[in-house]
Amino acid sequence: MDPKLAPSSTPQQAPGNSKTDGSHAAPLRWTTVVKVRLVLFGQAIRPHWFQFMLLAILSGNIGAVYAVTDFCQAYMAGTNSYNIYYVSSYAVSTSFLVSFGAVKAVCDLIVGMLADRIGRRCMHAVGWAFGILLPVMIIAGKNWPTMVAADVFLGVQQGLSWTSAVFMLIDYATRRNAGVGVGVSETMGYSMQALFAVLAGYMINETTKNYQKSPFYLVLGLMVMGLLISLLLLKDTTALAAAETLQYEQADRDKAAVQAEAEAAAAAESGHSVTKPDVLRLVKPDSPVRTFFYTSFRNPSTIVICIAGCMTNTMTGLAWGLFLKWMAAGETGQWKAFSKHDAAQVLLAYSLIKGLCQFMTGLTSDMIGRKGIIVAGLWTCCGALTVLAVAGSYITSHSAVYSTFLAGAVLLGFGTGLMYPNLLAAISDHTPPRGRPAALGTYRFWRDLGYAVGGLAGGGLRNATGSFAETMGIVAACVFVVGLLVLLVYRERMVPLKMY
Repeated sequence: MDPKLAPSSTPQQAPGNSKTDGSHAAPLRWTTVVKVRLVLFGQAIRPHWFQFMLLAILSGNIGAVYAVTDFCQAYMAGTNSYNIYYVSSYAVSTSFLVSFGAVKAVCDLIVGMLADRIGRRCMHAVGWAFGILLPVMIIAGKNWPTMVAADVFLGVQQGLSWTSAVFMLIDYATRRNAGVGVGVSETMGYSMQALFAVLAGYMINETTKNYQKSPFYLVLGLMVMGLLISLLLLKDTTALAAAETLQYEQADRDKAAVQAEAEAAAAAESGHSVTKPDVLRLVKPDSPVRTFFYTSFRNPSTIVICIAGCMTNTMTGLAWGLFLKWMAAGETGQWKAFSKHDAAQVLLAYSLIKGLCQFMTGLTSDMIGRKGIIVAGLWTCCGALTVLAVAGSYITSHSAVYSTFLAGAVLLGFGTGLMYPNLLAAISDHTPPRGRPAALGTYRFWRDLGYAVGGLAGGGLRNATGSFAETMGIVAACVFVVGLLVLLVYRERMVPLKMY
């Protein structure tokens, strides 16, 4: 028998069952996938490791500024003896969150529209420069409206500097590692937020009239340090984003060319003529305004992600505003007020868990997809708010209330940590590199409006219901509904890996 015609001693794979067939590929071990993802991430940032490290440090610096400012301002206005400014309305006493959130949202949108035109580094440095005015106004201010106005500059600083830092981290990590890149920024930012909230609690000296203002000298130092690093050491990443855009568009052109050739071959077989499309023409990118309307109102997946982001920061606004005031006021006839140190430790639990888990949740979503993690995070937060509401209403022991509040804060931090990097990564999945800054800026606009919603709605609901617990319960119901919306509407754009 001719050897060429003899049957092979090795059994042949049936079509479609080959190990190289992606549709029937063998599942991968979790450990293998994690190692591969970390290796790919390391390869992406290795040429730029120093710049990536600087951006991580700056993200932590930004989180520290926010923590010290909002923790101290939460105790400045109220009806207690330790408050500097007498304010009887909860809506007015949490209005600093409204000015901060509204301005930060607008600045997110601005940096998204201008990042490709004037550069990420420029926007980052401008944010730190405006931020210097925040501690100056608070230290010199004499009334509560001045404190609220000072938060305008906090919103500018956080909006310009943190948003541009996220853009640069994603540029270094590349789109495929967006979850990890965002996770690094959020982990550093919220971990430092947790630690500096506790530090601010210990820095406050109740023996002097303006004890809440002493930590703002630290804020001034952090602002100056951030400005100097961004001016002297930080490099712009606009060129990296442009290179990734060219690769993305080249892949699109190659795909269009293959499709055009197939259509031409089919037309030739049928005897019909076909006009060959100009597949080498670069598609003109959408304007930032069109990207804003598309992300906000036309793409169902990005619409529900923006809604989820807004709800996430509504909960954050409640944690840093109304919840702190609840702990400071106590529940009449049930449990007495907590000290600022106790409140700082509860916020430490919330922010630290929120920060530490974001790197791993971002990495995990790069492997298994975004939707499940986002929905799980929303419903975990719903459970956490329910725990806080029930504990504050029905538990009378001071120590038991504190322990339950601590557990609820941990649960709230974990749920938020599940969502935070993956909401940004989900927007990135639905956006080509050329339109990514405008789309991410649009998402952050809606997300950070949640601070204003949390300040207005939280204070307004507390005034209307007369109960902190009922306010928490209403927000918990809204969070559950948003989670259901994401589950039903969001369409996954990345292909999860098969693992066991």
